[in-house]
Amino acid sequence: MRYFYQDPNQEWIGPYTMEELRQLHLNGIVKTDTPTKVEGGHSAVLFKDLWSSSRTGESASSSTPPPISSTARSFVESFTQKARADLRALTPHLLIPWEELSRFHWMDNRRLLSIAGIGLFPLLIIAFFSGSNNLKGAYWAIAFYFSVLWALFFYYVFPTPKVDVSTCVICFFGTGLISVAVLSLVCQIPPLSHRSVWIRAPYFLSRFAGFLLGVGLPEETCKVLILYYLWRRLEAVPPQTILFYGLISGLGFGIYEGVDYQTRFNWFFSGFNAAEYYLLNLIRLTTLPFLHAIWTGIAGYFIGFARLYPERRTGLLMVAIGVPTLLHGCYDAFGNSLSGLGFALLSVLALVLYLAKSVDFENALRELNPDKTA
Repeated sequence: MRYFYQDPNQEWIGPYTMEELRQLHLNGIVKTDTPTKVEGGHSAVLFKDLWSSSRTGESASSSTPPPISSTARSFVESFTQKARADLRALTPHLLIPWEELSRFHWMDNRRLLSIAGIGLFPLLIIAFFSGSNNLKGAYWAIAFYFSVLWALFFYYVFPTPKVDVSTCVICFFGTGLISVAVLSLVCQIPPLSHRSVWIRAPYFLSRFAGFLLGVGLPEETCKVLILYYLWRRLEAVPPQTILFYGLISGLGFGIYEGVDYQTRFNWFFSGFNAAEYYLLNLIRLTTLPFLHAIWTGIAGYFIGFARLYPERRTGLLMVAIGVPTLLHGCYDAFGNSLSGLGFALLSVLALVLYLAKSVDFENALRELNPDKTA
């Protein structure tokens, strides 16, 4: 619909749409008392009355909902009926079965308990230590959490016969307490007391010797103390079992070292940078305990064979210390670089390949010891 307006010369100007008339009004051309008329009409009304009537008509039309087709109405009613029926059928199964919950049969569901424990334990730690100043306690709780995860992972990846839980506990805490204490005492004796000078030397060969002889050798030697104790205490067990105990022993050492670094050194090593400090803490609770476990697992593998073949004990024990020491020293010497990552990968590869060739290795030892073959 279009309209005309009357100018001061009594002439009718237009036609315009209502929106165009409104724009003319905003521009000051059409006044509120300017006569207007609809196109084809004869009676004139003031613009203010025309505008008011048009607004009222729009409001009335907008408040009236558009008619719904019979097809759409049928679809809505059908969907509503089906939804109500489905919800009535599903509601008893969606609600928590309180009667079953009160019987505690769900406590027998190991999968449920495992999922809840793994997924929710960090929230328990946060809830317990939130607001307290016991940051070291929180570090230890997180460390034990990751320890359990790694232990379960090792048990799944390296299926091992004759594994005893109590022996695993001895390996973990024995290494964390006894081996670390022995290492602390040994590192006070020259020349190990000067190893920090070696590892900070300007020349790579000096640093490499420091990491190899000042870090790798004493740490790997101290970590196998618990394995040596088991070797003397346990009955004959497969080398794979001693390997698993080595994984747990290395894990205990790595976790203890990780917490120690978190609470004493990491903030300084990060250059007082929050992001770097976070990353150092993260790797100290995840990858580094894993690598310590791998290195001690390799030692356990050869110690297990030394138990079975005492005639080759000296050589096997030297390999049990030498291979992890070399891998450990190379990783530390190259640090957080692609080369360091390469030696970490080589450590994992070495353990896997040793296990894959365990039958051939045992056959070779038997051939070297005819008495064992008989």
